[in-house]
Amino acid sequence: MTTSIPTRLTPEVLVIAAAVLVAGALAFLLVAGVSLSSIGLGCVAFAPIAIYVALKRPMDFPLGLYVVLIPFDNLLGTGSFGTITKLLGIVSGIFLLLWVARRRGIALRGRPVLVLVALLAWMLASTLWAVDQSAALHILPTYAGLMMLYAVFAMTPISLSQYRTLLWLCVIGGICAAIYGIRSFHNDPSLTQQNPAAVRLIVQVGQTYVDPNHFADALLFPTAAIAMLALRSRRLLVKLACAGGVATLVAAILFSASREALTALALIVVYYILRSRYRFQVALASALAVLSAATIQTSVWLRFSTALATGGSGRTSIWGVAIEAAKHRLLQGYGIGNFTQAFDLFYLGVHQPYPYGWSSPAHNLVLHYLVEIGFVGLALIAVFFVMQFRSLRRIAPGTELYDYRVMMEASLIATATVSMTIDLFTYKYAWLVFAMIALLRNADSAPQTSEPIRAASTSMMPARSARFSTHALPDAPRARSAALSKTAS
Repeated sequence: MTTSIPTRLTPEVLVIAAAVLVAGALAFLLVAGVSLSSIGLGCVAFAPIAIYVALKRPMDFPLGLYVVLIPFDNLLGTGSFGTITKLLGIVSGIFLLLWVARRRGIALRGRPVLVLVALLAWMLASTLWAVDQSAALHILPTYAGLMMLYAVFAMTPISLSQYRTLLWLCVIGGICAAIYGIRSFHNDPSLTQQNPAAVRLIVQVGQTYVDPNHFADALLFPTAAIAMLALRSRRLLVKLACAGGVATLVAAILFSASREALTALALIVVYYILRSRYRFQVALASALAVLSAATIQTSVWLRFSTALATGGSGRTSIWGVAIEAAKHRLLQGYGIGNFTQAFDLFYLGVHQPYPYGWSSPAHNLVLHYLVEIGFVGLALIAVFFVMQFRSLRRIAPGTELYDYRVMMEASLIATATVSMTIDLFTYKYAWLVFAMIALLRNADSAPQTSEPIRAASTSMMPARSARFSTHALPDAPRARSAALSKTAS
């Protein structure tokens, strides 16, 4: 079965159209410089309608809006509370939990959820021996919130059409973020002062900005999703529209000059060629994309050429300090949220060929959690990633969901790849990949919406024919009963 855009105004089409309007309006408001408080006041006016929709269709709203806004996460700060997406994540979890509770489906489902429970318990225990206990207690609610929202996703039933709608919402959010980023890049005044091939795309609103690597990494899953939707479709117009979306997303990644994101994107392509049934299409599109990318002025090629000379922008020196710190507390670590504290303890004791400076982030998921929660915590995270990947094995090749399985496996591999050079386990775009894997498992195990049609035997046909052909029966009750008995016998 192929994927195409429905021509009728179904609820899914209306949701996708609404998401396009919301994402476009948000990008316009950010460009125009409208304050978030003004946006919030406008949202209050629609609160009654929003609550009604959230109770009836929580997968569409507020979850749909949450998914669309994830690429804009760092730009939507609200002060000490966090971001708008954090608020939407909490609200989405509450309404989804209420929806599941009405169907009596609340339960910790899936082994990945149980692993996360153990991981959260170990993180909580690590606050007892943390170097800086206040830092540990400050970051712990972030992990708890992300894991709890994942647990709600894992117990939420979902249909295939709802899953496709969420995919389109992810794509819409990614494309809007990519367009916004490309516009910001070409309007950067520094481009008029130096070669465009020497600068990077940095999305910024006021004093708030998005790290170029995180910006590019957040676009990897939307790129994988729209590419698979294009491959599945038989309609030429849909393929062309999706190809335009892929080109926009890839261009934004190139302008960000993120080496890790471009490497992960290449791995997605390779995985599609190896595992999907669209090898020829993927190979042809990839060849065209490589030729087109060679014509784009971007600093990513320069950054690749200087990676060894700069130690990966100083990462190798950071990792040297992290390894030295891990040696002294290999089992339990220094406490969750305490990487920078442990880094500073050993910074002067390790030679720095490419000094990054004090209080450095880890830029590596393995070393980050090896230092913070030791070998025990790192092992639990590794088990979580492996279980996520293995949980899709029951979706067999040739089935309706197999293409989506390949898409999610490739996205998980890309997420794991970029996590080797950046800290992302507290970022919502990574947990969106985890959540979509859980929802795909639920879509695969969803019951049939209607009972299968059973073939009627020849002995049943006369009785059925007489029973449903009431226009040929007498009007009188006794005569009608006698006619039915006579026809059935």
